[in-house]
Amino acid sequence: MGFVCLQYSTIRVILFSLCFAMTAVAQGAEIKAGSTSFPPFYIVNEDQSASGLLLDIMVKTLEHANLDYRLDIYPTKRLYKNLGLGNTHLFLGIKGSPEYDHNVLYSDTAISQIQMRIYATGNTPLPTTKEDINGHKISTMRGYGYGGLVSYFADPKNNIEVTSTTEHRASFLMLKNKRADYVINYKHPSETALKTLKIKDLKYTNFYDAKVYFIVSKETPNARQVLNKLERAYLDLVEKNELNYLENDD
Repeated sequence: MGFVCLQYSTIRVILFSLCFAMTAVAQGAEIKAGSTSFPPFYIVNEDQSASGLLLDIMVKTLEHANLDYRLDIYPTKRLYKNLGLGNTHLFLGIKGSPEYDHNVLYSDTAISQIQMRIYATGNTPLPTTKEDINGHKISTMRGYGYGGLVSYFADPKNNIEVTSTTEHRASFLMLKNKRADYVINYKHPSETALKTLKIKDLKYTNFYDAKVYFIVSKETPNARQVLNKLERAYLDLVEKNELNYLENDD
């Protein structure tokens, strides 16, 4: 009889813990959502408010999941560090950034894709593998992880001379002025920068398509439950045709 009572008490404790965890997700701490400047996916408007294609998906999903949240805008590098440290709980982005990759959870469902391009001019051959970049001078955007490729670029054994800039236009000016062999950048910000910049014999290759996921810091209270609730809410919105997979190919 004592064993039965003890077993019953244990079951009650487990059920109470599960109920408490679910309540914490529903009524828990405010989700610290992060945004940055990466048009057209994340836009910082003149009044310092935020908008953008991915931000719209994030906000609609948070609200559909009935999760309280606040939205903060950061430079990309700081946002990535915040995710790794847990100062930011939620972002919609790609896998592989060394600043956060080992301290976050990713959704099973991809919500979009971002096309990474490599630009060159003249007779410079366009690379088909990352090894083709070895021994070259490249220009990258400061704070971007490029799906983990930034670690490859920085490895001394690959003999890649890397210059990081804070503006997309500055990267392409390096290419134009022969100070870089390649510009490594994403499709949309590149196209925006090139609208006002003419570069002779410019060419590019679509190097790879990086999938975009819900990213939740492991330091978020009830991180796994929060991610599951967000993913269920997103899929429900897709089923209702209120959201769709965001295509970003040519």
